[in-house]
Amino acid sequence: MLKVDFHSHSHFSLCGLHSVLEMLTAAKNKGLAALAITDHGSMLKGSIPSTFFDRLFDPVPGIRLLKGMECNIAGDNGEIDFPMRYLPWVDIVLLGLHPHLPKKQTAQHNTGLLLKALEKNPFVDIVTHPEDVEYPVDFKDVSLFAKEHGIALECNNSKILNNRVSKELMMEYLNVCKDIGCLIAINSDAHAIGEIGLDDSVRPLLQTVGFPENRIVNRNAHSAFEFLETRRAVKKEILAHTLNQGK
Repeated sequence: MLKVDFHSHSHFSLCGLHSVLEMLTAAKNKGLAALAITDHGSMLKGSIPSTFFDRLFDPVPGIRLLKGMECNIAGDNGEIDFPMRYLPWVDIVLLGLHPHLPKKQTAQHNTGLLLKALEKNPFVDIVTHPEDVEYPVDFKDVSLFAKEHGIALECNNSKILNNRVSKELMMEYLNVCKDIGCLIAINSDAHAIGEIGLDDSVRPLLQTVGFPENRIVNRNAHSAFEFLETRRAVKKEILAHTLNQGK
């Protein structure tokens, strides 16, 4: 069981089943220190209200709410559907390739699309499900970019739990991450309260490939919060630059 889960969906996403309070309460009861609510952006018809970001602060005593979003590619030139007005309050920004994009594209095409978006939006912290068979990417190129920019690549428990990715492909991906030396985040990608904090489907695969524990950013609560602080410095720099440009 994870102590900090960086990827979950509430009913602000079309795929989520529960409210933010229900998700947080379930996470607290499971012993998590923090849960990131990372609902989808507008390209997948997510409808996160602005009040979630600027007015909701740790509504369930005993667990930390991490405010986030799982963003989507919104154009060929690096655009994503993250509203920049939320940046002062957001804790974690995820980005992945999702079903609004055409399938059966080459790994070269998908990799170029993803890396262009990451270059244009340096506040993205984690790349979600790079092992998605519907949207193949070049594991090596994505891992090299992640290592250079201090972002993490996701090891998605839900993909294995629900048989949407083979164990063999996940281990191929993890071996590339291991060889390149990039960071990973183990996430549940929970869409229901029973999935929150789960890591039992991917833990055996990490052990099989011998992935270094010290390169898992949320191996414990301390390391997870340390990763957030490192990434928050990036966001603060972007905000400061934006303010200076506005003067």
